[in-house]
Amino acid sequence: MKLVKVFAVIAVVLAIGAGIGWQVWLKDQVAYAKVATAYGAKMVCSCRFVAGREMDSCMQDFTVDISAVTVSEEEDTITASVLGGAIKSRAAFEDGLGCALVHD
Repeated sequence: MKLVKVFAVIAVVLAIGAGIGWQVWLKDQVAYAKVATAYGAKMVCSCRFVAGREMDSCMQDFTVDISAVTVSEEEDTITASVLGGAIKSRAAFEDGLGCALVHD
């Protein structure tokens, strides 16, 4: 019975620690990742399909390190993702309108 109480206390302490970690650090990181992928997808889409530039040239436009962001192209759509696709954004080109984010 005493062992169960020890495990319960450890579980509560870990849960509180995880909650604090989420509030202090991870929540902001997830929000940053969502903004970074949306911005990356839209900017690369416009660069590729509106300006007609090559992908390598488009990637040089970013002034900050985006090595954690994976950018891929499929037909007229650009997808930017982080964490193996856990957080991703897509932007699609439509002739006459340009590029816009696509909500899944």
